[in-house]
This record gives sequence, structure tokens and C-alpha cells, in this order.
Amino acid sequence: MNEGIRFDLAYETMPWHKVDAVVFDIGNVLIQYAPDGFLRTLFPGDEQKQRDMMARVYRGPYWADFDRGTLTYEEAARRLADEFGGSCADYMHAMTGWIELKRPIEEGWRAAQRCRRAGKKLYLLSNYHEGAYMRLREKYADHFGDLFDGACISCYCHYNKPEPEIYERLIESCGIVPERSLFIDDTLGNVQGAMKMGIHGFHMHEKGMMDRFFL
Repeated sequence: MNEGIRFDLAYETMPWHKVDAVVFDIGNVLIQYAPDGFLRTLFPGDEQKQRDMMARVYRGPYWADFDRGTLTYEEAARRLADEFGGSCADYMHAMTGWIELKRPIEEGWRAAQRCRRAGKKLYLLSNYHEGAYMRLREKYADHFGDLFDGACISCYCHYNKPEPEIYERLIESCGIVPERSLFIDDTLGNVQGAMKMGIHGFHMHEKGMMDRFFL
């Protein structure tokens, strides 16, 4: 299998004739993910607690397990309280409160709609906690609608990007042809993981990139 091409380096605008399917990450592509801002809102004025929750929760030992669907918030809160001190209530607030603070990134939705109008199949591939993903689909049902033809979400397949298995699951479950597909993600390592599987990549790392590319 040949490695995919990174489209944001190879082309100025989308080469529509080279792609049948476009796969979107969710965080910072379609929906905002900004832990620093979330924590300032969740624990206003308490900078020490903000730092602690960033280190212990968002960058801590259990976040990947949430995404993988192998650990509940309640169990993680108990473990964190035992390991670091602090209250389970504060850890639960940090782990779940951010869900209601997320906002759509309209540039990403414009890109998805342009791809749909161009006749492309659309899919989601994202590392996401189950409760957060279910709430997201409910809260932004008007955005998601029937826009996507399928999804591969980490908490359901029990693999996280950039593990090769999650891309294999995407290919198998959604029936995409890697060399005829494009994956958009804000994390370069995840894009590179897809490219190793033959899927073309787009590293979304600058505001306005998708608007300029998907013309």
C-alpha cells in the first residue's frame, strides 16, 4: 500500500477528481476543543485548580481511557482523588463540564457542506468519550443532521488515533477506498497515521485553511 499524500502541502485547492470520500475529525475541525478556556470557565479565579485539572485530567493518565471507552468518569474521579487528593466532585466537574462549553467551528461545517454538494461521501473519525459524543450529537443535531454517511468513534471501536487499528476499522466499517479518501485532523500525528494506511491527509492547523482549500 502506498502512503497517502498530504493535500494541504501538495495542492492549493481541493482536487475534487482525486477523492470520493472525505473524513472529518471532530475536535478543532468541526467542534471547538479548548481545555484552557474550559477550565477558566469551570473554575473561575482559581488558577491553581485550573493548572491541577489540566495536568491531572486533560493531560492526565486517564483521558485516553475515556476515549477508548474503557473507563467511566466516576471511576476516574475516584482514582484521581486517591492519587492526587482533592474532591471527586471537582474531578467530575472538570471531566464533564466541558461538554456543554463546546461550540461549533463554522468553517469546518462549511467545508463539509461543500464536500457534500460536490457529491462526496462524508464520514467522522474521532477520539471521543461516549457520553460527550452522545451529548454532542444531541446538542448540535441541526449541524450533524444526515450530513454524514458513517462514523468511526474511538469509544465504540476501542482504539485511539493514531493507532493503525482505528484507521483499519474506518476502512472496513465505512467501506472507503484509502487512495480515494481524504482525512482532515488538527493533530499532525493523526494525519500521518492515516497517510501510512494509504489515506490522503489534510492537517488543519490554521484558521481559514478549510475555507481557502474547499472552493
